[in-house]
Amino acid sequence: MAELPQASPREASAPAIPDEEGEAWLARRERGSRLGIRALLVVTRVLGRRGARALLRLIMLYFVLFAGDARRASRAFHARVGRRSSFWTAYRHLLRFAEVALDRVFLVRGELDHFEFDREGTQLMRDAVAEGRGAILLGAHFGSFEAMRAAGRDSSLPINILAHNDNARMIAAFLDEVSGGQSKVRVIEVDPSDRTYILSVKQRIDEGELVAVLGDRLGLNDRFTTAEFFGAPARFPSGPYIMASVLRCPVFMVFGTYVAPRRYVLRCELLATQVELPRAAREEAIAGYAQQYAARLEHYARAAPDNWFNFYDFWRMSVDDQQAQSPTA
Repeated sequence: MAELPQASPREASAPAIPDEEGEAWLARRERGSRLGIRALLVVTRVLGRRGARALLRLIMLYFVLFAGDARRASRAFHARVGRRSSFWTAYRHLLRFAEVALDRVFLVRGELDHFEFDREGTQLMRDAVAEGRGAILLGAHFGSFEAMRAAGRDSSLPINILAHNDNARMIAAFLDEVSGGQSKVRVIEVDPSDRTYILSVKQRIDEGELVAVLGDRLGLNDRFTTAEFFGAPARFPSGPYIMASVLRCPVFMVFGTYVAPRRYVLRCELLATQVELPRAAREEAIAGYAQQYAARLEHYARAAPDNWFNFYDFWRMSVDDQQAQSPTA
């Protein structure tokens, strides 16, 4: 147990990143309130999914007109993918994000008849659970992880969500409010001042359950490694790989691509049966796992760029970043 504190994604922290744009984005945490959630629930119950989607088109048109930063980020991403971009490209991109967010309400309520699910590789998760082996699910701000979780519930897969502080409480409040208090999903809160959360993760893994964590976005001051992504270096958090190496469990990459108007393609791939981080080449090993993940994320994001939901300059690297590269020691 002496090594457990090293597994903390939050504890493995890099020097503060002097990137004002990046910090501004990271500081804008996803916000939610019970009042807002209840308003959304009223809309979905009165209008249904089809009516709510129609209303969403008007709301997002207004939003995109004034969301200059998100609009520019969308256009820049499409240019990086090699697609022509315009105002309407950005509008469709942000609308897709809003549609996936709206679908979370129906997925959490268990109203799966609204959707079609295509599954590829999800038997890997079922086999792990059936054998009593826990695993880490490495997702991304791409498409819908909620679809993966909801379909997992349909398959009796015990999935837990690992999230930082305010986001964890917001997710728990959302699940509780939307499900009417019937949600069976555990949300494990990461508190940077308290390392004992890793014990909860270990317990879930030891009991043969799945723990979901996002592997594409840094929290403030998170340690990171650098991987090639769409032809340029980008930062990826090191925490998931450090945690997996300590817990000695498999890591699966999961992607839930949304295909309008109602289909979700759920993919699960093995990243590693066990993450090995030898002391003599620890940083190189972390970078290698992150590169595998980045390559698969790029594959799916290139095929469905409107499912990419990081609306900021993902590749912006400060001078300190370039000098540090992988400050994970």
